[in-house]
Amino acid sequence: MTRVIRRYIQFALAPFNRSHAHFVSSSALVMVFPLISAPIVARLYSPNDFGIYAVFFSLATITSTVSTLELRNIAFLEESRERGAHGVLLTLSTVFLISLALLFAVVFLPDAWLIHLFGVAFIPFLIWLPVTVFLMGAGLALNAWATREKEFNVLARNNLVLGLSTMLLQIGIGSFSPGPIGLIVANMLGLVLGGTLLAVLFAKAFRSLQLQFSLRSGFGQFRTHYRLTLWMMPGTLVNSMSQFLPDLLINRFFGPALLGQYSLAMRMINMPISILGSSLQGFFQQQASEEFNRDGRCTASFWRFALLGIVSVLVFILPVILVVPYLFPLIFGSQWTEAGTLIQAVAFLTIVRFISSPLSYVWIIRGRQRLNFIWQIGQLVIGLGTLVLPSLIDPQITLFSTLWIYSVGVGCWYVLAIVISYSLSRRGQTKHEPM
Repeated sequence: MTRVIRRYIQFALAPFNRSHAHFVSSSALVMVFPLISAPIVARLYSPNDFGIYAVFFSLATITSTVSTLELRNIAFLEESRERGAHGVLLTLSTVFLISLALLFAVVFLPDAWLIHLFGVAFIPFLIWLPVTVFLMGAGLALNAWATREKEFNVLARNNLVLGLSTMLLQIGIGSFSPGPIGLIVANMLGLVLGGTLLAVLFAKAFRSLQLQFSLRSGFGQFRTHYRLTLWMMPGTLVNSMSQFLPDLLINRFFGPALLGQYSLAMRMINMPISILGSSLQGFFQQQASEEFNRDGRCTASFWRFALLGIVSVLVFILPVILVVPYLFPLIFGSQWTEAGTLIQAVAFLTIVRFISSPLSYVWIIRGRQRLNFIWQIGQLVIGLGTLVLPSLIDPQITLFSTLWIYSVGVGCWYVLAIVISYSLSRRGQTKHEPM
C-alpha cells in the first residue's frame, strides 16, 4: 500500500519543477482560506450582506472577464517579448476604457432601470463596480504576462497575498459591522495588494524593453489578433454568465437575503469540490492525451476516471451533502440554517457536474470547440428557463423548489455532456476533427 501511494505521489509531481509545485500548492492553500474564515465571517455579516456582495461579485467578474476582450492571450501568442508586452499594454488600455464606460453608465443610467435589474438594496454599491472591474481586469492581463515569463513564484506569492489579505480584511473590517461595503472594500484592497506584485514585475519588463505604445500601434496589433475578440470572447461571456446566472436571478426573484444563504452554501460546497476536481482533471488530461496519441482513442482513460469520479462522490461528496443541513447552524450560527438545505436542492447538479468536468477534456482533444460553445449556449438557456419560469408560473414558489428544478434541468444537460464525451472517446479518428 505504501509503495502504491509513493508511486502515485511521484507520478503526480513528475511534470512539475519547484516553482510549478509552489504555484499549485499556493493555489490550493488559497482555496482553503474561505473555508477557514467562513465561520467567523458568517457571524460578522448577515445573509443580506452576503447577498448584495454576491450580486456585486457576479457583475464584477462577468464584466472584468469581458473587459479584456480576450486580448490578454496576445501575451502567449506573440513570439517576441516586446510584442507580448505590447499586447499586455493593449489589454490594460482596453480594460481601462471599458471600466470608464461602465462608470459613465453607473452615473448616468436612470436609477429606475438599475433598481428593476438589481433591486433597490444594491444601488448604493454600484459606484464601486467600475473600480473593481478595472482591478480584476488588469489583474488578468498582468497574470498573463507573469505566466508567459514563467514567474510562477511571483504568481504563487500573488495568490497568497490576495487570498490571505482578503480573508483578514473581511474579518477586520467586518468587526465594525459595516454591512456589504465591508466585503466589497476588503475585496478591492486585496486585489490592490496582490496585483502590486504583478505590476512591479511588468514595470521591470516595460523599462528593460523600452516599450513604445500609441493608439496607432495598439490598433495595429488589435487588427492582427481581432479573432480573439470575435470568437473567444463570446464563449467566455456565455460561460461566465452561466456560472453567475443563479446569483443574479435569485436576487431578482427572491431578494438578497435568500441569495446570501445560497451564496454561502455554494461557497462551502464548491471550494473543496473544486480542489478535488482540478486534481482529477489534471490527471485525466495527461492520461487521456497520452492514450489518444498512442491508440487514437481514450476510452480506457474515460472509464477509469468516470469510476474514480463516482467513487469520490460516494466517499466524499454525498456524505457531506447529507449531513450539511445539521452542521451549518452549529458552524455558522442559527441565521444560516437555510443555507444547509439549499445545498441539498442542488445536489444532483453538483454531483453530475463534478463527474462531467474532467471528462469533458475529450472535447478539446477532438478539437470540438464549436460543439462545446453550442453546449454552453444550451446550458445558459436551460439555466435561464429553469430559474425564471417557475417563479413566473407560481409567484409563491420557494427558493428550494426553484433550485431543485434548476438542478435537475441543468444536471440532465451535464449528463448529455458525459454521453457526448464517451462517444468522442471511442472514435478512432484523427486528433483534430473538423469543427
